[in-house]
Amino acid sequence: MAKKQGRTDRTNQKADRTAHEAAYAYLASRMRTVAEVEKHLSSLGYSSEEVQETINDLIGLRYLDDYQYALRYFEYNREKRRGTLRAARELAEKGIDAETVRNAKEDFLYMSGTDEFEDALAVAEKELRLKTSGLEDELPELDDRLAAMIARRLENRGYSRDIIFKVIDRLRSD
Repeated sequence: MAKKQGRTDRTNQKADRTAHEAAYAYLASRMRTVAEVEKHLSSLGYSSEEVQETINDLIGLRYLDDYQYALRYFEYNREKRRGTLRAARELAEKGIDAETVRNAKEDFLYMSGTDEFEDALAVAEKELRLKTSGLEDELPELDDRLAAMIARRLENRGYSRDIIFKVIDRLRSD
């Protein structure tokens, strides 16, 4: 019964609002990608012509900009100590094309001066301290089990394999 009522409410909302109004309401809480807005408007039952016209208008007004969305997403992921590979994969899942993602990644790395190796090393050192006593000023010796655990953690966070290998080499040499 509740599901039917939800559908009826959604149908009534669509009848009361234009595609533009529905898109503005959807964009009110946070930035969205073009694909997200397109999918949302289509799910509300707007015609493909209405959806495309609304998308074009929102792009023209700069309410939708996949490049800016991607830049902000890379910033957010850096704050969370995640690598750019993870961010790029998630952006592709959100419907942003590969070229836009690549351009945003390159611009983000250049403008922010981000050194992914240093970020990954900081994450690895923190993990190493957490997995050991954490009381020593110096990092403990890195055995194969700890190296594998740290490598998996860095890979899950979206760091590239070459950065992971460099981090493990650095930790072993220190």
